[in-house]
Amino acid sequence: MKMAWFERTEELMNNHARTVAAIVAISGLVWRLYYSSIFYLNPDEAMHYTLAATDWHGLVGFYRHATRTYHPPLFLPVLQGMLFFGRSEWLLRLVPALAGALFPWFIMLWLQRFTSNAAALCAQLLLTFSPSLIILSTEVRAYTLAFLFFSICLLLLEEALDRGSSRCMIWCHVFLYLAILSEYCVIWFVGALGIYALLRLWKGRASRDLTMVWVLGQLLALGLYLFLYFTHVSQFSHSAVQDMYSTWLQDGIPQSHQNLLVFALKGTRRQFSYLFQVRWLAWAGVIIFPLGVLKLWKDRFPLHATLLVLPFCLACLGAILHLFPYGETRHSAILGIAIAASLGVAIASLTKKHILPILAAALPVIFIWNAIATDPSLTIPRYRRQLSDMRGAIAFLKSSVPPGSVIVTDIGTDLTLGYYLGCPDYEFESPDEPYRVHPCANWRFVVAPTFQFSGPSELRKALEQSHARYHSEQQLWAATGGFSVAVATPVSESRSFGKTIAIFTDSGSPVSSMSSR
Repeated sequence: MKMAWFERTEELMNNHARTVAAIVAISGLVWRLYYSSIFYLNPDEAMHYTLAATDWHGLVGFYRHATRTYHPPLFLPVLQGMLFFGRSEWLLRLVPALAGALFPWFIMLWLQRFTSNAAALCAQLLLTFSPSLIILSTEVRAYTLAFLFFSICLLLLEEALDRGSSRCMIWCHVFLYLAILSEYCVIWFVGALGIYALLRLWKGRASRDLTMVWVLGQLLALGLYLFLYFTHVSQFSHSAVQDMYSTWLQDGIPQSHQNLLVFALKGTRRQFSYLFQVRWLAWAGVIIFPLGVLKLWKDRFPLHATLLVLPFCLACLGAILHLFPYGETRHSAILGIAIAASLGVAIASLTKKHILPILAAALPVIFIWNAIATDPSLTIPRYRRQLSDMRGAIAFLKSSVPPGSVIVTDIGTDLTLGYYLGCPDYEFESPDEPYRVHPCANWRFVVAPTFQFSGPSELRKALEQSHARYHSEQQLWAATGGFSVAVATPVSESRSFGKTIAIFTDSGSPVSSMSSR
């Protein structure tokens, strides 16, 4: 009787696998929308908002503004479209949140074409409720939008190759171009997908029409990358890039003293660490991943197995050539698709392709997983970026800093305060014009030429330069912030808003602070 009940339930689950997947997607979206409404905008998010809110003065002006970031241009017009509906935090994050909940759905549909429902749903669960991907899709960034476009591209490519459909191949490339225009990080999966499709076309003796459509689509993709390189990537300051690779992205690029094999192994392990954010789960994923690849190979899907491994090889090679980071970072988060797909196949094999055990285990595991997970290293931890803290700090700023005061700040803090004070008139700091001054609300902000103060000495230098430049006899204020803890520790008797952003008088003693480690 018990077995009969299990079989009936399992049959019901398989017959309505897409309904179950829709419930998973909706749950993931609700989770993301909740997070989107309780966290304040970090400096990177405020930068995207500021660029989107700026008057572009036509297509040329748009591209000029868009290329002032290290990302392709597509996300900015999408974000500007959202500004027609409002400027609240959750609304600015709505597109990334929707994309973050939807792209695992399309990965599930893609996996269903050559694996079991159990494997496809397991992969969807991993991608939907990964703590790092939840955080990534609740920020004003283009990563999950790129993942969404790429996952649709994957599904359409599979459809085109299985049915020999030129129309699906054309649409596959349309979404490929949208992914390329959204984020540069998809490049390694794009390369792997090109190799996979070429092998499929050759092995399946595809029609001439289908092959020609694919070749033309690939040439256009190459042309798009060349256009982006010559009009955007080549404009990157070499010193600025090297500075990133020697500081906050140093783990993603092999250093001069590092063995390349050791770097490759550590970098690959860090991809799992980013997806899971729990050390022992990451190591479990490292162990199980090859089992999924081997299972696909044995099930006569060697090219699909190859597709799950190739992106790691290309991404690691890119890091060795100092083209892109390969580590525990959002910049290689797209590799989570390959991880989830392989783990889904392996776990489904262990459960004999039964859905019910996977869903039964997922309910408690998802909540425990997110409860014990750490936050990604390149983000502000969740408990340090509560919106209520920011609102309290802005209220303190308005009530305690006299109108007309000069506030010295860094670029990142200036962007964030500009959003919350309602004056997004920020222009990126020019090397020829350091310590420029601009009005905001009732004060004048002096912006130091650094995205974030690295310590008290850099803050003191900024205050001294501001005094000398503007011959100010009045007492200066300073606002510091960014992704790390503020440069000074608040005194115990100060009004507490935490430590991420701090407001000082020029004596160096903190007056108040926001958001704590």
